[in-house]
Amino acid sequence: MKKFLSFLLAFLLSITTFSGPISVFADSKDVSISSPNSVVLDYETGTVLYEKNGNGKIYPASTTKIWTAYLVIKNVKDLDDSIEIDNDLSVDGSCMYLQKGEIFTVRELLQGLLVHSSNDAAEVLAEYVSGSKEAFADLMNKEAKAIGAKNTHFNNPHGLPDKEHYTTAYDMALMAREAMSNDLIREIVSTKSLTFEKRDTSTSRRFITRTFFNTNKFLTSTEKIKYKGKSVDIKYDIVDGIKTGYTDDAGRCLLSSAVKNDMRVISAVYKDTGTDVYADSRTLIDYAFNNYYTQTIINKADYTKSKRVLFTEEKELLYEPESNYKIVLEKGSKASENYSAKVNLDYNLPIKKGGKVGTLDVYNDKTLEKTINLVAKNDLNSLFGFITENTTVKYSIRLILALISLFIIFIISRIISKRKSRRRRRKSNNFKRK
Repeated sequence: MKKFLSFLLAFLLSITTFSGPISVFADSKDVSISSPNSVVLDYETGTVLYEKNGNGKIYPASTTKIWTAYLVIKNVKDLDDSIEIDNDLSVDGSCMYLQKGEIFTVRELLQGLLVHSSNDAAEVLAEYVSGSKEAFADLMNKEAKAIGAKNTHFNNPHGLPDKEHYTTAYDMALMAREAMSNDLIREIVSTKSLTFEKRDTSTSRRFITRTFFNTNKFLTSTEKIKYKGKSVDIKYDIVDGIKTGYTDDAGRCLLSSAVKNDMRVISAVYKDTGTDVYADSRTLIDYAFNNYYTQTIINKADYTKSKRVLFTEEKELLYEPESNYKIVLEKGSKASENYSAKVNLDYNLPIKKGGKVGTLDVYNDKTLEKTINLVAKNDLNSLFGFITENTTVKYSIRLILALISLFIIFIISRIISKRKSRRRRRKSNNFKRK
């Protein structure tokens, strides 16, 4: 019986907790929240400042849509492309109630997706990008793994209940951090309301005007919550997004982004109840700002340089680090004074603006701590580009050089052959005289 109980406990743990320990910055025992699965991390560095069962299996509900939106933006060249709704969609839950014959741009559907949490918009966008919801789910999983979300499996673009659609609070925080690197997503998730006017078309159907309000109460609500023994507004001015979620199986879910004192944090709170999801999110956000700060070690403006490059049209290369380098510190502590950086340029012509031209290695007391890509701020083209960059010319010149080389080898071999022939004749003549 004891063996069976041990096996059962191990099995339950295996299905609720995924692999991969989370490295938390410091002890965080003074945080008290009701959510069983939560994480707060620093946006700039990705450093986890607090976690509570952050690798535990959860259902993400509509917070899924932040990843859907990010991948739509990443894979659609023109967000003002128009999409005509080709049938009346029947999707459960929150919807825009898109009607056959209506036309929306990709950008507008993204707004409906993130502000109103529209499930039908999620399906339309997924099919537009990948051809089917299934193919788009494959893309979601592939891209999630690429950023380090190892314990996630998406099965749809909206987060409606599905036992094979799961993730963790930590993975969702990673995806929210990645999504918030996009300016359009930042703009949409901070939008408090939007209106889509009635669409006039040549059909006889009557289309409707729609006004939506952001589902994130941190942005708009006049409701109150109990927070640290006081009644306070849910609305929290330092919060500028990101996404809500709810199903019976997932509970209340909330991804949040907040900015204070030149520091941004991302919180992920799951399996919560009622307005506790806002109280818990605020607890994590305030904990992060009250206990940590970020310090800039490398300001990319200090390493924005130029270098003379001979035989180029532009005459010089302008370059800079791809990003600043910041570290997270506990309040009351200071960064090491032994930081240094080394520039390593490595490139081939031609160079396009934004292309990698080397690295900036950041050392902390002779130990390599960070490598930042150096990128070009301008194009750089060789004066001999018509030779080096034109395939036909390049191969023609190679052929001519090869023929010249063969000709030289032939001449040399002829000279050598004649010399040998002369030597043989001399030897023969000498022998006859004797």
